[in-house]
Amino acid sequence: MTNANSLPYYPRFIFNFSDGRCFSTADLDWFTYIKDTGDDYPITSFVPGRLIDMKWTKENNELDIRTYKVDKIEIHQIKYDLDEPTYGMNSNDCMGVAGKEKKWMMEIYVFLEVYNK
Repeated sequence: MTNANSLPYYPRFIFNFSDGRCFSTADLDWFTYIKDTGDDYPITSFVPGRLIDMKWTKENNELDIRTYKVDKIEIHQIKYDLDEPTYGMNSNDCMGVAGKEKKWMMEIYVFLEVYNK
């Protein structure tokens, strides 16, 4: 089996949360912090309207699990040449990258709304 996380490139996911949080990654290890609500299996898709639970680490290293609803998904910066530099800046992008840095072949923006039960 070839582990997708061992590939030198992957889509870059940018997660924008309505509570002001944001993170981006091309490292699938970070997906372990995201689960479909009520499920313990690794997440395999993001669909508008779906509820997900996100694990955040507090300053005291305790876990804070918050539920979000996937609002919308956008795809940007589709690259045909992975060595080509990226031009411009998307205002919905995050400043920091979480996990292992990789070349990315596209950016997938996932916008999430806080879900109040």
